[in-house]
Amino acid sequence: MSPSCCSVSPPSGRCAAPHDAGYLPVTEIAGRVRVHGRGGTVLQSGIDLLQRAEDFPPTAPVLVITDGYCDVLRVRREHAYLIPRGARLPFTGKGPVFRVS
Repeated sequence: MSPSCCSVSPPSGRCAAPHDAGYLPVTEIAGRVRVHGRGGTVLQSGIDLLQRAEDFPPTAPVLVITDGYCDVLRVRREHAYLIPRGARLPFTGKGPVFRVS
């Protein structure tokens, strides 16, 4: 039986739920961001939604925060990646990659 948040039972038995706080200035999230990975996250659909969002400033850059276990991304605006030290993206990113410990 699937968890109530999923229509299909995921292999882990847990499902990810989207959490959208809308556009946040970097000063509001600095020092509060923690990356928790389980692997295999599909991020492209979220990137696409963000790039089409009417309330996201058209010139605002995108910061992709990931553990590196994700799909190949195509981001059409200015962007950067934030990944844990020692992690790698499964593709060559066009934006800068910042590593944190």
